[in-house]
Amino acid sequence: MRAWLFRLLAVRPDPALLRLLAALLLLASATAWQEWGMIRLEPLPGGSLVRPLSEPPTLDSFGLRERPGRGRVVIGDGAVVLESESPSGIVALDVHLAPRSELAGLRVVATLASEAILPAGDWRSGAHLRLVGRDREGRALYGSSVHLTRLVGNRTPFVSRHDVQLPQGSVAGTLVIELVRASGRLEVRDLSLLPLRDRPLFLLARSALIAAWILVGGWTLVRLLRTLRSPWLAAALGLAALVAIVLLVLPSATEQRFLAVLAGLLGFESFDLALLGNTAHVLVFAGLALLATAAVRNVSPWVVLATLALAAPLAEYVQLLTEGRDVDPSDALRNLLGVAIGGGLGLLMRRVSPSRARLGRRPA
Repeated sequence: MRAWLFRLLAVRPDPALLRLLAALLLLASATAWQEWGMIRLEPLPGGSLVRPLSEPPTLDSFGLRERPGRGRVVIGDGAVVLESESPSGIVALDVHLAPRSELAGLRVVATLASEAILPAGDWRSGAHLRLVGRDREGRALYGSSVHLTRLVGNRTPFVSRHDVQLPQGSVAGTLVIELVRASGRLEVRDLSLLPLRDRPLFLLARSALIAAWILVGGWTLVRLLRTLRSPWLAAALGLAALVAIVLLVLPSATEQRFLAVLAGLLGFESFDLALLGNTAHVLVFAGLALLATAAVRNVSPWVVLATLALAAPLAEYVQLLTEGRDVDPSDALRNLLGVAIGGGLGLLMRRVSPSRARLGRRPA
């Protein structure tokens, strides 16, 4: 055990590989800042401010749809009031914004007040404002419902302002003002909607980061492949890495369709796609770690394993650059689990192979 520990501590990593790993860490930090610290949206040039509660609706501006349910919806004097005496059902007003040629988000500003709102008990009940992204045919896009505000009890009038990013492909949106399984009174005044677009500086930063990830990640992979024992193993590892990269950068909707097709080809039509996606995280990184750890030649397999253990959570940050994807800590843990499983098997293979070679050379 002591000799094994000394060998591990005596490993000297490749300086060039360490510099590349430092560059990957810097890229991960820059990506996190670009996603969470950089202002993404700005008013659309020529986009008109829409006031649905103070202007008459038109085909080119907006439309209103009342859903009184077991209550009532009253519109007038620049305000809408939703009332319900029963903590069941839904009382709602839908504000449908007309399609636009360019729409990355909406600025929603309103004065809200609530009176004696008693929800049924779960977090989905209460008074809500939420925004739904829609395509040109008016269909709600997958995962596009964004909750802006939830009110319960009594609230004096306050101004609510949100710049909301809509999913890729949105050309229209629906603002839903609703009482969901709650009794009480909700009042919304001075509602205004302003179309937003992506800032050119944000798009430029995203493109630069994508190019940087490709260059640095590709060069890291090339350095790793050059340490392998045979070109066949290098080709297998390169193919596995390519599969991992494709799965990481696919948009969410495309990934869902890809998994559905894959499940159909494997005969798993009724298979849970979420479970299949979670399993893919483990299997892809397990394959990468197994090939890399078992086949590395000029550097210690522990260095390769440490590199993959660092790359596993960093891979989640790449998804911030893809529409419809975000960082999921659970996926990062699955990536690390795959590295642990594949790395363990690879180290076991390296330990078994020399033993068999020595047995084969032993004289009869």
